[in-house]
Amino acid sequence: MKALIDTEYYLFTAASACQYEAEWAPDVWTYFCRHDDAKEVFQEQLGAFRELLPNHEQVLVFGSTLSFRHGVWPQYKSNRKKYRKPAGYRKLIEWVHHSGPARGWRTVELPDIEGDDVLGVLYKPGDVIVSVDKDMLTLPGLHLRDGQILEVNRLEADRNFYQQVLTGDVSDNYPGCPGYGPVTAEKALAGCSTEVEMWDEVLAAYKKKGFGKPYAETQARCARILRAGEYDLEAGTPLLWRPPVG
Repeated sequence: MKALIDTEYYLFTAASACQYEAEWAPDVWTYFCRHDDAKEVFQEQLGAFRELLPNHEQVLVFGSTLSFRHGVWPQYKSNRKKYRKPAGYRKLIEWVHHSGPARGWRTVELPDIEGDDVLGVLYKPGDVIVSVDKDMLTLPGLHLRDGQILEVNRLEADRNFYQQVLTGDVSDNYPGCPGYGPVTAEKALAGCSTEVEMWDEVLAAYKKKGFGKPYAETQARCARILRAGEYDLEAGTPLLWRPPVG
C-alpha cells in the first residue's frame, strides 16, 4: 500500500514558510529562502504523514513542467506567470529527487501530466492520496485530509468532477460554463444518479449558454484529474477524457 503525496504542494508550502526579506544595502531589499529550514519543515511533514500512515510506503509525486492541458486549452494556467515561486524552489525539487534514494524516498514523475494526475494514475485500492487540494476529491478512493482518512466513492467523485466542469477553475484559468458557481452546479446535478445523467445535465447547461459539445468536452478535459487506466505508462502519454456512453 502506498501513501501518494502531493509533494509539490508541501514543498512549496515549506519553502514559502522559510522565505524572508532582507535589506542588503540602503534601500536594496531582496527575498531569500533558507533551504536548510525548508528541508527541515518538509521532512517534519513527511514524518507526520508516516505516523498517520505507518503501513504505507511514501511515494513523493511530481508533475511534468508542461501538461497535455496546454494543448487542450492554450490559456491553461497562463494567469500564473505573474506569480513568483519561493526563492530557489526548483533547487528544492532537485534536492528531493537526488537525495531521495539515500533517505528512503521513492519519487515519481510522469511525462506530460501534472502531479495531481500522477496521484490518480498510480492509485490502487488500499492506497491513500495525501493532499489538501479540493480537485483531488474528483478521484474515488481514500484521502488523508486534516489528519483524517476520508473515503470518496465513485459516484461522489464523478459528481465532484462534473461540478468542476460546470464551474471551471479561476486558478487554473479555464472558465467552465458561464453563470455556474459551486452552488448552482451542485443544484444542477442534485437529481442525477448516474454518470451519464450528470454529463447530459452538463451538456444541456452548456447548450443553454450557446456552447456546443466540443467546447463542453474541452472544459471537461481541463477539469479531469486522470484516474487509473487513463494514462499509457509504456508510451508516456495521457488518454483524453471521453464522455460516458449510456
